[in-house]
Amino acid sequence: MWKWISIAIIIFIFIVLAILLSRIRLKLEIAKHDNDDRAHLEIRILYGLVKMDYDIPAILITGLKKGLLYRLDRNKNIHKTDASVDSGNIDIEKIKQFIHDIRVLLKGTQSLQRWLRHTLAHVTVSKMEWSTNISLADAAYTATSTGMLWGLKTTLIGFASSIVRMDCTPKVFVVPYWVDRLRFTTILNCEAKISLGYLIFSMLRLAFRIWRVPGGPEAWKRVISKNPENQQASSEE
Repeated sequence: MWKWISIAIIIFIFIVLAILLSRIRLKLEIAKHDNDDRAHLEIRILYGLVKMDYDIPAILITGLKKGLLYRLDRNKNIHKTDASVDSGNIDIEKIKQFIHDIRVLLKGTQSLQRWLRHTLAHVTVSKMEWSTNISLADAAYTATSTGMLWGLKTTLIGFASSIVRMDCTPKVFVVPYWVDRLRFTTILNCEAKISLGYLIFSMLRLAFRIWRVPGGPEAWKRVISKNPENQQASSEE
């Protein structure tokens, strides 16, 4: 009997180690062709046994007052059969509420920024490709905008390299379109991974930082448990 118990314990330990040593893999693809905007996010957990795909097939900017309309399609989730579509708009009020919530979380957590910086430092980027084609219908303007885009891209990638691990050489392209009309096309492909074991440890450390602040758990509960429908009703009142 003790033999089988020992074997079961050993198998259990190996399973736990396999789970903790596995990696969460993220694959992000963003493509914009003139007025056609699409984004796709793939999440793979436990050696690909758990798969989650998110698609953003359309983004429509209707103006600053009406906000940013979006649609999010979720498919191939944990149950592999469920699918859902979330849609809505992001306006100025929601942006203000988001900033307020961030301030509440910062106040209700001990050194939240430091925790976030340490967590992102364990994210490894294994692929980064970003190509852009642009035309402003004028040769001089197109050449100037090409240089500005080069500067912007190198700045953003340099900033990203300072907060995450770059395990690849980013491939960045900016190609001008010498045509007599406005054109803008950009494609971003990015792949990253993080250890599941470290992510669990990081979440436990975050919980500890929240509990150390008086009123911290209540602040997180208020922010997370907010009902969007109630917020919309209260804003209309």
